Amino acid sequence: MEPLRFIHAADLHLDSPFRGIADASAGLRDQLQSATLAALSRVVDHTIYSKADFLIIAGDIYDSKDRNLRALVSFRKEMERLAERNVPVYIVHGNHDPLNGWGSGFQLPPNVITFGGRIDTEPYIRRGREAAEITGVSYTRERITENLASSFKPKQNAPYSIAILHANVGHQSGHAEYAPATIAELNSAGFHYWALGHVHARSVLGTDPAMVVYPGNTQGRNPRENGPRGCYQVDVDTYGRASLEFVETSVARWTHLELSIRNCATMDQFVDSMLEKAREESSGFDGPTVARCTIRGNGPLHRDLQREGMSDELREILGSAVIAESVRIATGPELDLDSLLRTETMVSDFLKLSEHALENRESRQRLAENLMPLFRRKEMPPIDDAKLCEWIERATAFGLDLLMDGSG
Repeated sequence: MEPLRFIHAADLHLDSPFRGIADASAGLRDQLQSATLAALSRVVDHTIYSKADFLIIAGDIYDSKDRNLRALVSFRKEMERLAERNVPVYIVHGNHDPLNGWGSGFQLPPNVITFGGRIDTEPYIRRGREAAEITGVSYTRERITENLASSFKPKQNAPYSIAILHANVGHQSGHAEYAPATIAELNSAGFHYWALGHVHARSVLGTDPAMVVYPGNTQGRNPRENGPRGCYQVDVDTYGRASLEFVETSVARWTHLELSIRNCATMDQFVDSMLEKAREESSGFDGPTVARCTIRGNGPLHRDLQREGMSDELREILGSAVIAESVRIATGPELDLDSLLRTETMVSDFLKLSEHALENRESRQRLAENLMPLFRRKEMPPIDDAKLCEWIERATAFGLDLLMDGSG
């Protein structure tokens, strides 16, 4: 086969709200609120610059079932840029932007091939010859719980076969189980490349016999979507082997600043280390960095950090280096934990319970299961193990503080 190059993007969520920008200037707020639209422009810029054969967008182009008009117009404008250069775009719609929503009939240029509610296959023709075949399906409603992948079949003798699917493959935590499928099912289907969407963290789930790829979303919009975001450039050689190059499209970046008071003796020393860490996190990136800061550890500064309004004061100071979304204080008093564990007190019992929870995964799983009804009522995604450990550590610090105050 002839070499092939395409861009794989997903989860644009155009014009969705950008959190944590209340303290930004008016101009910066506008820039951040338009970040998802600007990220799409960067995807298109790279598609043009790299001379890609075509662009794939694997669902959730828009943020809601009833599309935002500004998002519709912006998407059409970017597709017209590709139409001027005869670059095809293959798209499916996902759970956020199903086909039954308002604006789904908004006219797009003819280079955009939108897959409908039934699985279909479209050829990619280059210089009069078929160079690839693309199979896909869009969501007809917001919640698709059946396995769509099981009905995907590549055509015989396709030079290169690509499947576009918006789904939770491999039970990815933190994302709804829409169109669930296993990696084994995708590998056995016979496609060369699975262009996935729905999971916002980029990952490569498999490389042989098929490439199974989530590019993640193109722009982080909240603290959970931190770090670089973008799309993949996929290059297929004459033997049908695909290689990936990540292309960052973020206009703004979220970051988590994890700080400890353990080795800080004075408040000025701590403030200096906080600002230094913030500048390190934002260096090398030409856009604004939005930071959520968490302060942990035990030490003599704990008492100072409990003063009323300290979180707000630190957030204002942090704002001199980055856009500070929040500062959370989860510190504890200076303690000899080993000595406390050897005592026969309520404090030692509490520490032993905490230690057991952090060391025993089964205990944490039971805790997560007990929390699930609350999460469902609040329409929150399931908590992952790392987050649960963080909560236990924060609860331990808070509990110790209360117990030691009571014992004093």
